[in-house]
Amino acid sequence: MRLLLLALAALSLPFAASARVPDDEADPRKIMEEVEGRAKGDRSRAQMTMILTDGGGRERRRVVRSASMLFKGGQRQLMSFDSPLDIKGTGLLTIDHDDGDKDDDQWLYLPSLHKSTRISSGEKSGAFMGSDFTYADMTRADPAQYEYTLLSGEVVEEGETCWLIEARPKTARAKKETGYLKSHIWVSKAKRLPYQMKMWVKRGKKLKYVTLRDFKQVGGLWVAHTLTARTLKGERVQSTTVLRFDQLSYDNADVDEALFSQAALEKGL
Repeated sequence: MRLLLLALAALSLPFAASARVPDDEADPRKIMEEVEGRAKGDRSRAQMTMILTDGGGRERRRVVRSASMLFKGGQRQLMSFDSPLDIKGTGLLTIDHDDGDKDDDQWLYLPSLHKSTRISSGEKSGAFMGSDFTYADMTRADPAQYEYTLLSGEVVEEGETCWLIEARPKTARAKKETGYLKSHIWVSKAKRLPYQMKMWVKRGKKLKYVTLRDFKQVGGLWVAHTLTARTLKGERVQSTTVLRFDQLSYDNADVDEALFSQAALEKGL
């Protein structure tokens, strides 16, 4: 499945309790449909710190602002980098459709080029701004695009009781855009959210591990405030990305449709 589950307010991964499957549910598709179909906070604004560490331990820090808004059949999201100075103003605009048969539209703005460029389907498995997250990770997954297998009905990770589910992309589009051969997802039974994930990356035969921690409630919705992604080649950690929410709010009156355009992308948040 796609990490994002990472699209912002989807990156914040909120869930409101409704139409819950039972804790002994054995149908992995029903579980994942609940995860993907959970209630989402609307008209969000957030500020995040992104910490990138390479295999040699060298660290880079970035400050990112974001806004998101729901529309019928999907979600709009705008991300803009505030620092460091050499990438200030860089932005990503995503129009994310719930229907996996529709192309999710993404545009990247680089101030040095003074224009925005559309991210093609073949580029979505590439690294977003040198991080361990891809462009595809910034969009939601359509369960219809995946085959699911329940590997365990009860696994305990750091005190969190989870379902362990394997997801394999079954359509050519999902395989191409994600670049993942398969994924293992630990879904928290208490929060109905991914608690951690393991992805087999086709390109370079790598493994990616993602953990979601520091859960808090914002506006009655569970939100993972820290996401950590590690990419390994064999037993060697090639890179690590930590994404930490410093500020997050929903129902902001100034977040409207006009904010999510190429013109707004080039202007910045």
